[in-house]
Amino acid sequence: MGKTKNKHFAYYDIASQADNVKTFEGKRYDVHGIWAVDRYGTTKKLASIYYRIRTVKNDRFKTIAKRKNPKSELIPVR
Repeated sequence: MGKTKNKHFAYYDIASQADNVKTFEGKRYDVHGIWAVDRYGTTKKLASIYYRIRTVKNDRFKTIAKRKNPKSELIPVR
């Protein structure tokens, strides 16, 4: 598989593959489809926090995507 196949981790990749995400502010959200739910049960649309997401983890708590700073792309991790 070529390196250029999957350069960034898109919004729909998070909705379909992620279990939880962490933002640059340090907040953690559980992912339920297009919804992000914080520890208090507050829901936000995933799209509204997409550009603040720093780390994306799957259901085994393995990091599957991350970004170094808020201006960079969300990159899949192997």
